Amino acid sequence: MFRKQKSTDEADQATSEQESNSALDEARAAKGRPTPTRREAELARKQRLSGISSDPKKAKRQARQRDFDAATERQHGGPVKAFARDYVDSRFRIAEFFIIFAVLLFVVASVPSVALLSVVLWLVMLVAIVFDSVLLVRGVKKEAHKRFPDADLGRLGWYSLMRSMQFRKWRLPKPRLKRGEKF
Repeated sequence: MFRKQKSTDEADQATSEQESNSALDEARAAKGRPTPTRREAELARKQRLSGISSDPKKAKRQARQRDFDAATERQHGGPVKAFARDYVDSRFRIAEFFIIFAVLLFVVASVPSVALLSVVLWLVMLVAIVFDSVLLVRGVKKEAHKRFPDADLGRLGWYSLMRSMQFRKWRLPKPRLKRGEKF
């Protein structure tokens, strides 16, 4: 008596499992794939909307690169600024070594016997930088005016001056020309 009931319960369970499996199979067959989880659905939606890849780290890297490229284009874009960069990078500039020279002079100035010499060296360095900078600004504006007669050259001198004061390896965008090359 107990046995029959148990076997009918098992039969009922087996029948209900088969019905649920067949219903699940029919649902899968109707759309051709299993229902995605919530996380998968949200990720797929975000990917469709923004074009972001499924790897979050890669997506962040790509977004940072896009932002960097856009900012670089706004700040350093255009043929006039490219010309100014090439003009600065094609020659040796004294202002490029100002930081190294300043640190060296601070060290030398700490010695009392050569303190007066360090003041004289400061003056020589500043006069050399000012002279070189004036020649740079006048030269870049003169050449840019010849090559780009209709372009706005208002801040081109400051742009080239600030670039000349940076270490060559730290300049962004990277120098395209080596020293001595024609542009």
